[in-house]
Amino acid sequence: MEGKNIPPIITLTAAMVACVICILRGASLYTTLKIVLLVMIVFYIIGRIAQKILVKIDNDAEEAALQRQREEQERAAKELEEAELAKQKEAESTATANQTEQENNDETSVT
Repeated sequence: MEGKNIPPIITLTAAMVACVICILRGASLYTTLKIVLLVMIVFYIIGRIAQKILVKIDNDAEEAALQRQREEQERAAKELEEAELAKQKEAESTATANQTEQENNDETSVT
């Protein structure tokens, strides 16, 4: 999320509210223009700060999601490796047991 529209939306909303308040209070045009200009400057700065905060939060959330995904992939790879190792050990023990059984059968048939 880039948040490009955040400062203009905040600025224009605040300016609209300030303009309505000035009209309702019966302020002169010159006073209204000064107030609206000041409000627009202040709220543009507030909007930029809000934009930076929201973009940072969004980037942090994306980074955390990527980190969780990497950890999950590493965990899955480790489990797969452990399963392969267990299968290999089982195959070796089966082969050893078969070899021992074959040797016992050979000794029995020789005697």
